[in-house]
Amino acid sequence: MQEIVQYAREAEELGYEGFWVGEGDGKESFAVLSEVAAGTTTLRLGTGDVNFYSRTPTLLAIGAATISRLSNGRFLHYGIGTGGGSWMEAAHGIALDRPIQRARETIDIIRGILTPQSDEQLGGPIVGLPSDAVVKAGQPRRFSYQGKIYNIFAFRLREGPLETPPRIYLSALGPQMIALAARQADGVISNGLSEASYYRYREIFEREGKAIGRNPDDIALYTLTMTTADDSDESLDALRTCLTYFFGAPHFFPVMEASGYGPAVRNLCEVWRTEGILKARHLVTDEMMEQFAVIGSPAQRRKKMQWMIDRNIYPILYPVCREGRVKEDCFDTMRFVAEYMKLPASA
Repeated sequence: MQEIVQYAREAEELGYEGFWVGEGDGKESFAVLSEVAAGTTTLRLGTGDVNFYSRTPTLLAIGAATISRLSNGRFLHYGIGTGGGSWMEAAHGIALDRPIQRARETIDIIRGILTPQSDEQLGGPIVGLPSDAVVKAGQPRRFSYQGKIYNIFAFRLREGPLETPPRIYLSALGPQMIALAARQADGVISNGLSEASYYRYREIFEREGKAIGRNPDDIALYTLTMTTADDSDESLDALRTCLTYFFGAPHFFPVMEASGYGPAVRNLCEVWRTEGILKARHLVTDEMMEQFAVIGSPAQRRKKMQWMIDRNIYPILYPVCREGRVKEDCFDTMRFVAEYMKLPASA
């Protein structure tokens, strides 16, 4: 944990905007963020993401309020999602039933509990805020909600709502979840975004945004961005292995299909099933790595990162580390990206 705080402090010194944590099979997200909040002063904090099956929406709201207050309002990026198919079911023993409906109600409830004022007082509509959450100024802030999954009655945070609630992003890869995020969330967190899948997201943003009178440009797009500390054979082998897991997960198939790699990924999955992951990872080509990760010379890396930034895509750096060198590769990746992103645009 001390090394994580050290990592966050150096990121702050290097000029990074945000510090994001995942969860999966590692450390619990809110505990990590509380340590980082205590050890930093300017970094915005985020989750990318926490699942909405092992915590109720109310507990997710309480966790957000706690970290926001610990950090003086710096918890501004709230990524939530299913947590990932069969992995979640195996790890938590929870069936991932009705994911779209659960996501919809979770957003409603988190936003309803954390939002301090009515939509009129905020100067505009709050996307997804139920009408029964609107209150008059000066009244006790209690929240009720009747959904198909959750029913909340007259709940309020003891310390009150947040002055600046975090923006809520849905981790979304499939078209239905992307469409829900475009209508109801503040944005989307993708993974392994390629140029082709970016245009697929934009197409859905345009369609769903216009359907509800929302400016598609107001729908934020964030993406976990796999990258390495260098282009050594060992680093690229680690990336191939990481991408093999990525390509082999069924919930990533829509991204692969949109990027033109559907047949290649189906072949990879069959080889993995019959001959094992070590054989399957050899099917991850250099072209695939260039599409779904940031590799190459400093100029090549900067060009890809700048392509995202120019399209208002927020890259959440995901260091892919060599076995036995996790700490070193995380720190080296952070320093390397900061170095090449400060190069002149013509470099």
